Order: sequence, then C-alpha cells, then structure tokens
Amino acid sequence: MIGNTNVRAMPVAAGTQISTLDVGTLVKINENGAPVEYMIVNQGLPSSMYDASCDGCWVLRKDVAENRMWDSSDNDYKNSDIHAYLNGSWTSRYSAGVLSQIKQVKIPYQNGTGSDGSVASGANGLSCKIFLLSGYEVGWTTSDNQYFPHDGAKLSYFSSGTSSSANNKRIAKYNGSAAYWWRRSPLTNGTDGVWGVLSNGDYYNWRCSNSIGVRPALVLPSTALVDDNFNVISI
Repeated sequence: MIGNTNVRAMPVAAGTQISTLDVGTLVKINENGAPVEYMIVNQGLPSSMYDASCDGCWVLRKDVAENRMWDSSDNDYKNSDIHAYLNGSWTSRYSAGVLSQIKQVKIPYQNGTGSDGSVASGANGLSCKIFLLSGYEVGWTTSDNQYFPHDGAKLSYFSSGTSSSANNKRIAKYNGSAAYWWRRSPLTNGTDGVWGVLSNGDYYNWRCSNSIGVRPALVLPSTALVDDNFNVISI
C-alpha cells in the first residue's frame, strides 16, 4: 500500500497580520491567562537611529500595570531595577507561545547615568524584549526641556510638544484613574532624576527611587497574527 490515508494535515493558523492594522488599534495579549489591551503605537522602524531588530509592530500596554520603583540608587537605565524586572519576572505573565514572538530588540538609550552617560543607538542599543518608552518616543524633545536625552524618535501614534491634544495621547489609567508613569529617559543634569508622564499627559521628573506607574512596551514581528477579536494568536 502506498501512502498513509490516515495522516492528517497540520492545522494552519488563520488570522490577520498585525502589520496591516492602523496605529492606534487595540490588540489583546494574554497576561497570566487573561486578555489585556495593548495599543499599536508604531509600525516599522521609528527612525534610522534604531537597529534593524526594532522593525516590527510596536505595542504599548494601554493601562498602567502597577506602581514600581525605577531604581534604588541612580538613573542608569541599563543597570536599573526596572529594566531587570521587565526582562525577568515580568515576562512570566506571557505564555511561552507569546513570549517567543516578542522580538529581542536593541533600543536607543542613555548609556550610563543621565549626566555622566551618552546616547547609544543602532547596533549599540540596549538589548531587551520589554522596555519603557523614552521621552522622545512619546513626542518630547530638548525643545520642550533641555534635559531630555535624545534617546529615540517620536512613534507614529504620539504628537510632538505639550499641547492638550498631544498630552491627551499620553494619558494612561491605573485602576480606572489617570496616573503617573515612567519613561526610560534620565534627566541629563544629574544622576537620580528620571522623566515620567503626569496624569494630565505632560512631562515631569521624579527621583529614581520613587514608585510610579509601569507601562511596558514591546515589538512584535510584522507577521504576527491577530484573530477576529484582535487577540494576538499564540504560536
């Protein structure tokens, strides 16, 4: 007898490529088995200062996940408590199938403390899967405050400056109320200040040892699929 008539074809995942969705679309990623909304904030590379690994669908958690200290001692993001947490304990929220899809990227960052470091970008960026957005990525520059490091480029969803319409795009809630949330950007005039977002969407800075909102971001491959309810399909 030739062949095996009992062999079943492997199922093929059906869905829509995430790269076809508009910026601002909400998709759902399971955390600890429950769907959580993430917003698409950029498609593709934000600018030439990003490593090719960053080419994909950028998503940002819609709501603040929790309040947490940035670091206990200084504003060196690479060696911060928050960077270690996001790429350690935080990742256990995702299933293996989702975690395997999240890209390992190299993001621009202030290498060292704010006043003693300098921006590293491209292939010299910080390797990570989960990260905080920078001040530049949410639309601020040194034109808004001279102590922002140039650690990124504006993502498509956000608007430049501090107008009410620009600030409104930065507002995030925690337990139903507008909240403060961290940037990965240190102040460049000291070793312990870190930029964050106020509850009205404007910028402010806190000591790294303070505890405010954590709103993780990540990059999915452009080929990742979502189902009809915009759930990211686990592989």
